[in-house]
Amino acid sequence: MTTCLARRTWLLSVALALAVAGCGKSATKQSPLSIQTTKVANANFAPVVETIAPLEATANVELKPSIDGRVVRILAKDGDPVKAGQVILVLDNIQERAALDAARSEAIKDRVNAERYEYLYDQGAVSAKDRDRYITEAIQSRDEARSDEATLGYKVVRSPIDGVIGNLDMVKVGDYVTTGQTITGIVDNSNLWTLMEIPSSVASTVQKGQPVRLTSQGKPPITANGVVVFISPYYGQEDEAGSAPNTVMVKAQFPNPNGALKAGQYVQTEIITGNSTNLAVPVQAVMMQAEQPFVYRVIPLSQALPKIKASQSTPEKTKKELEKMPSNTPIVVQTKVELGTLQNNLYPVTSGLKAGDVVAVSNTSMLRSGMPVKVSSAKSTTTTKTTN
Repeated sequence: MTTCLARRTWLLSVALALAVAGCGKSATKQSPLSIQTTKVANANFAPVVETIAPLEATANVELKPSIDGRVVRILAKDGDPVKAGQVILVLDNIQERAALDAARSEAIKDRVNAERYEYLYDQGAVSAKDRDRYITEAIQSRDEARSDEATLGYKVVRSPIDGVIGNLDMVKVGDYVTTGQTITGIVDNSNLWTLMEIPSSVASTVQKGQPVRLTSQGKPPITANGVVVFISPYYGQEDEAGSAPNTVMVKAQFPNPNGALKAGQYVQTEIITGNSTNLAVPVQAVMMQAEQPFVYRVIPLSQALPKIKASQSTPEKTKKELEKMPSNTPIVVQTKVELGTLQNNLYPVTSGLKAGDVVAVSNTSMLRSGMPVKVSSAKSTTTTKTTN
């Protein structure tokens, strides 16, 4: 019995030893983490100032009659394109037309009398006083006819500009409209502008003539290109809370020949304030630690090992394991960087890297400084224009 128990204990010990040995072997031969990398290279960046602002039309008027009257005809409908001078509404004009006819008849009669008395005066048959009286009457009746003609013209409501008619449902045939009553709006969207509030911190970089990109907030977004045409000569006034907004108003114009953009539409604008070339890294490569950006630079073990061996934070066991690896084994090293503003998924690098450095762009959250890795593929940061 004792012999049997001893044999079982021996067999169990052997099995456990083999299992532990197997686990250790598996752990030791665990494959390095596979990553993708990119080579740091130059890219062109266009610094921009971004804002969100509404679009305004260069021509936007309210259509209002200049005289009271009842609507007898409507010669346009919502959304119609119209030309300057085109008739939109006709008001009841029977009385005005009759008054004009009478005034014209009176003007003709007085003109004939004036011409007759002019002839008689030349013949010595009438006095200069009589002649002047009839000439004065002819002038007065002519002016009255012209006034009545103008009044009749007010009974026809015309578009003052080229543009597109807004909502005409507010007025229908038979409605009585009054002087100054808004009938509809007419807007010319062929050229639009926007007024942007630019913070003082970047206002000095904005100049007249600089290009401006516009992107609508809808899907798919509509884009357009414009130009800065005006920069306010002063900063904004204090607001109601008593704190100065410290912004400069900048105006940009945009051609809109197909009418895709509308007045009143909010858009994102980007004033392109320059062009520069910088080393660049993709956004996927950048990590943050205590608000300090860093990347994982990939270097051969032979280059990394001296620093790793000198590091007091690296365990001795890790150092010994690394010493056993081939000298060309890829190692990731955490490297602090200083970056500019993100554009087109690329960060301009102002310090911390040099051209040709290789950085990790995948599995970065799983990496630790000094870790051996396997590079599965590599990409290169291109030098194409980066203008967001």
